[in-house]
Amino acid sequence: MHDAWPKDLAWALPEGGAAPLDNFSLASTRVPELRAWLATLPPEDPTLSAARLLRLLDELTRLRIDTRRRLALLEEVRPWVCRLLPVLQSHYLDAPLSLPQAARRSAEQVQDLFETLARGYQQVAAALLASTPGPARRQAAATAVQRALDALGQRLWQYWLLYSVAEPGLWWRLHRLYATAEYQGLQALTVADPEAPGHESSVHDAYARVLLVASAQPQQLRPAALVALYRAAGHWGRWLTLDAAAAAGGFQVILDQDRGPAPADHDGGPRCRHFDTRTLARALAGDGRPGPLPSLLLAHLRTVWSVPRDRQDARRPSEDRLTVVLGLNGAHACLEQPAHRHDAAPAYCLDRNEQGCGLIWPGATPDTLRVGAVLALGGVEEAAPWRVGEVRWLAREPDGVRLGVRLLPADARPVRISHGYGDTLPTPALLLPAAAGDTLLVPTAGFASGARITVWDGPPRLARLGGRVDGSAEACRYRLRWD
Repeated sequence: MHDAWPKDLAWALPEGGAAPLDNFSLASTRVPELRAWLATLPPEDPTLSAARLLRLLDELTRLRIDTRRRLALLEEVRPWVCRLLPVLQSHYLDAPLSLPQAARRSAEQVQDLFETLARGYQQVAAALLASTPGPARRQAAATAVQRALDALGQRLWQYWLLYSVAEPGLWWRLHRLYATAEYQGLQALTVADPEAPGHESSVHDAYARVLLVASAQPQQLRPAALVALYRAAGHWGRWLTLDAAAAAGGFQVILDQDRGPAPADHDGGPRCRHFDTRTLARALAGDGRPGPLPSLLLAHLRTVWSVPRDRQDARRPSEDRLTVVLGLNGAHACLEQPAHRHDAAPAYCLDRNEQGCGLIWPGATPDTLRVGAVLALGGVEEAAPWRVGEVRWLAREPDGVRLGVRLLPADARPVRISHGYGDTLPTPALLLPAAAGDTLLVPTAGFASGARITVWDGPPRLARLGGRVDGSAEACRYRLRWD
């Protein structure tokens, strides 16, 4: 770390706060007795188990005990928090954007558990690094910082799963932990971690995992894809190199700022770290055979990690009122019968250009509003033309949901398709004519590249679905090869 980097431990727990304690109120501070108490947590009531763990962790940060003993107690509690995570996550992972109260409570418990866990490990790390540590204390400090980074990374992941903006200061804490470990030469020390791939990790691995997920535009992924990406990034993070020198076409993070990685645009100085994801993107191309990750996720990662870039097409502010019809079938109906009264919802346009627009959906949202959803946008007047688009990203706002929409070409037209030679009932689809070759937007379920279809657009025409251009869990766009 550069000599100008501050040597203070500003990320550690502040002085003062709640009164110190000599014992737990629910369990013993002796490891065997604590282990026995943890085994009594009721698996059938995860909410109660989470509440008890949270109380225990809060008291653990206030205990007047030796630092190594505090670390030992944290190491006993952490596996139980990790074990409870998927159970609590299941309450909100596939919930609508307007979270029910029970789902919201589970999400809050997950955030609180990992925040308190992180604070406990930060407390240990600060105590171990307060003076020049010997080899054993350095190893313990590396363990504490790695655990704190992992806990804060879990918190950030929950924000992505819920399409929410991370709280102020969270990225700064992550950067500061890594920067401190780098300054102390701890970032590459291997530490045992039963919760990590291969049961070992490091400060670098935990930090790189978060950077990889953040650089993959997580707001454009559905929760199931985010879960798969977060698990995979636990393996990939150890191969990511963080350099002080700029990498053309890569990403950068600035260690004294409260924000995540961004496409690299300058050197950034001694507090900037650069990483290049293009090698990983090439490796994900594979050999065409099915792999452990969904093909749609792999296609997304290859795109965002091959050529990192900010959006260059400036949008102009807008205050237009719009009506929105969700779903491919709904969009098809709007184009097929534009003058018909459709089941539309109100929305407000925030900014727009020819390629897309930003919307705010006020109040409660339907369960079908997801990343990748197809929608039709129209004006409030009945004569206003409809325009079809795809939801590219979502973000919860205090007064509703904000969404980014990529607009399809204005000449998209509604057609119907059947498998084979008209062997099935016609299904709504959208044909996008283009000089470079027509494409077809079809439901993801039931269609795949290479499928022979009949297109009902006037006289029936035979065609075959070519390579996939883009897609989501709801709809995919394929090149169309006419017979």
